[in-house]
This record gives sequence, structure tokens and C-alpha cells, in this order.
Amino acid sequence: MVDMRIRQLRKENKLRQADVAKILDVTPEAYSMWENGVRQIGLAHLIKLAEFYGVTLEYLVGTSSQPKSAESLNADENALLMHFARLDEADKGLVLAMARNLAANKKYEDRLR
Repeated sequence: MVDMRIRQLRKENKLRQADVAKILDVTPEAYSMWENGVRQIGLAHLIKLAEFYGVTLEYLVGTSSQPKSAESLNADENALLMHFARLDEADKGLVLAMARNLAANKKYEDRLR
């Protein structure tokens, strides 16, 4: 599960494996092995990735489907989740597509680092 989650987060953030490897101070080959499930990533690197992506360790290792804990969300984020949960699947897809498009805007690029 870890390999799938770190790949998904990297792609969502439009990063290359080499970019994440540099953040973790490891070789691109080492990172690739973690992402492909060849080797297990250590706890220290998992913690660093969780902090970098702003997600919980539980999410990274697959014991939670929620990227953030409710305690770590601000009032606006909690309100957004509450409204989102009430939508049907089609409308959820529209909201997600709009959020992805907004987040892909150049003005948010510096938030990925």
C-alpha cells in the first residue's frame, strides 16, 4: 500500500521520482525501489514524506483512507469535507476536477516545495 500511496501523491503533485529522491536525500534508484515495492521505505523517510505532502502516516501506510486527520484540518477544510460528503458521485467528480485544475495553476507551484 505504501508504494501505491507515495506514487499517487508524487503524481498528484506533478513531481518526478528524482524530485522526491532529492527531498529525501536518497538516490533516485532507492526511491524508485520504494515506489515499485521492491524495497520497504524506512520510518524516517515515511515521516519526512508525510510532512512534505501534509498527510498522516496512517494514510501513507494504508491504515486510513483519509489523508489528513480531522484535528489537522482548519474550519474551512472541515466545512468543505462536510459539504463534499453530501454530494452524489457525479458532483463529487466535478468538484475534484475543479480543485485539481485550480491547484495546477502556476500561482500554487511554490506550495509543492
